[in-house]
Amino acid sequence: MLTGALRPTDLRFVSLAIIFSLLMGTAVAQAAAPKKKKKPAVTASSGKPDRPSPAESSSRAPAPVRDWGPYLDAAHQLTYWDTSEIKEWREKREKELGETLVAYISAWSGKLTVPAAGATVLRGDDRQPMFKERDYLRLAIAQTVDYLENDDRDSLDGAGQMMDKLSDKLSMPEIAYWTSFVKALQAMENNDSRQFVTQVYGIWNNGVLYIEQGAMAGKGAEPGKVRSAPYHYRNLVNLVVSRAIIDRKLADLNALGPLFLMLKQRDLEEKEQEGKYLTTLVERINEGFVAPDSDRYRLNYTVAAIEAKRLQQMAAAKLDAEGMTEESRRLFEDSRTFNDYAVKWADSRRSSGAVTAIIDYLDTTSFAIERLRENENAPAYKYFVMLPTHDGLSTVLKAMAVYNDVAVYTDGGWQRAGYADRESYLKAVHRLWRAIMELSLWTGDYYLTKLGSTTEPRTIYAMVPPMQVVLNSYLDFLSTQRKRNLPEVIPDFAYFGAAEASEKLAFSYMKTYTYSTDSAAYNLWFLHRLQATEMFPLNPGEITQTATMLKRDGRYNLFLDYYLPLAERFKHSNAVKKWLDQEKPDGTVAAVQEYATSIDKLFVEIPADAQTSEAVSKEQPAYMASFRKLREELQRKPDHPVHRLLKDFYTEELRKDTNYTLLLQDSSSLNRGL
Repeated sequence: MLTGALRPTDLRFVSLAIIFSLLMGTAVAQAAAPKKKKKPAVTASSGKPDRPSPAESSSRAPAPVRDWGPYLDAAHQLTYWDTSEIKEWREKREKELGETLVAYISAWSGKLTVPAAGATVLRGDDRQPMFKERDYLRLAIAQTVDYLENDDRDSLDGAGQMMDKLSDKLSMPEIAYWTSFVKALQAMENNDSRQFVTQVYGIWNNGVLYIEQGAMAGKGAEPGKVRSAPYHYRNLVNLVVSRAIIDRKLADLNALGPLFLMLKQRDLEEKEQEGKYLTTLVERINEGFVAPDSDRYRLNYTVAAIEAKRLQQMAAAKLDAEGMTEESRRLFEDSRTFNDYAVKWADSRRSSGAVTAIIDYLDTTSFAIERLRENENAPAYKYFVMLPTHDGLSTVLKAMAVYNDVAVYTDGGWQRAGYADRESYLKAVHRLWRAIMELSLWTGDYYLTKLGSTTEPRTIYAMVPPMQVVLNSYLDFLSTQRKRNLPEVIPDFAYFGAAEASEKLAFSYMKTYTYSTDSAAYNLWFLHRLQATEMFPLNPGEITQTATMLKRDGRYNLFLDYYLPLAERFKHSNAVKKWLDQEKPDGTVAAVQEYATSIDKLFVEIPADAQTSEAVSKEQPAYMASFRKLREELQRKPDHPVHRLLKDFYTEELRKDTNYTLLLQDSSSLNRGL
């Protein structure tokens, strides 16, 4: 059958011309009034557009329609519609004709499957009496429409049986199209990816291509101007993307990727007021095929990633506008489902596409956790409040494991993971690091808020352990990556994030110290206070507060033993000097310069009753206001130049044996001074 598939003189075009005349010249052209239009699905709140009625573009005066036949002849114009749209169309037609589609199917099934009394059977075999091929085709189409609306497998199988009766006429493009369309739906129902791919290419090769050629060869037809082909294009996009991948999660359809490259060159003839949903979808799939952070030409992955991003945008908009409603929960869960499928369908868990999907998953979770505080009385709060426990702990650990895998590509091999160049690879791993860091910190903030508003011991001991696990996991993650001697995969901002994690940990240990009978919690409080300052020394307010607490507790010797040496190191640090020499002079550079020259004096002159940075002196140095703004900028801007300063200063310290580096190895050493 494929041998003559490209012969332009094929007699099938004679029949095709008759079909086109029938479709365009009947009352189907006025099947229904156009439906309301929706926005395209490229924005956060959009969905698929409602569809215009079949063949509504004809301006010819409608002739009265007496039966379902002409409508079924034009059914290819609606089979890509949503279930609700097909149902609406069907109900209107049933009211207009006074006959239900079920009744039509029942009547014609009786005629075409049971020989009529006294009818002559051809050639003595089991064929039916002399009915037209279009009678079989119309019944199969009716059954297909019923299946598309109701998911009735019996209707689909009945359509398959009808198309089998026309197997000797597969040289006709319309019959070839519907035969493969029905068989593709059956393969989808059977979860048979290989057969589905075969039938979709059957639709294209044996139906669509001939329909294109037939239309172009027709009288008065302009080259490339096709009447029915755009509907077949739309059906293919909907069949593969919406029905197979999104609805049925059918895997292993990457072989259909070239089909979407070809569809990109076709005009689906969607109108702007209809939203151009499918046209936009084809464009986005083709963009995804070659995106630097995707898995190249993997159709399943690309569709899952696009759908996940669309649902993420919708969920984010719902969360911001309505809070944690059941609808926002549904969108949130759906987006995470497609994130999971994107990872599953990626080339490997080390691939560029998998990393991108994991980043999106972590970012979406952080977005929700950040909003827990203001949604405690929301309907879906009980669902979202599980995120810090589950995703803030187990999911972030899994993401760290993925990072461990991809970090090795810094020495080579990033091409195998799908990255276009080393710069793209480093950009991706730094984004993954930031997603891990932010989820850890937002999870810590959730517990921190709970701890800050309670003095009840049970609540404290319920909140502290999970908070400490996630924050310590991030600090351990940073330490582990440093020991692997792969410095380029650790972004500069990682150290400022570690400083924030240490501050939160210090608070948690201070909350439990009151209820402890030894000094372990106090020692860990001091260690993490000091660690936060070592990683972010540009915070005189925290330093002042620490000195005050140590004086209150009679442990001011710790400030003298650990903080004064830190001030001296910062003042004479080669890393600080190098940074000041390399950066262009601005307000931040001037503030760091002034701070470096006076930090030791500042530490020594902290008054005994100081509580905040404002109490350091009556006339505050100019850098005080600069540093308050700087902290907010560092949280927002991962590429801020001060991040490099913090990283270089801290790593410079870790190469030495100092009081701080020794304390990191054993916090109990603080007890020896008692």
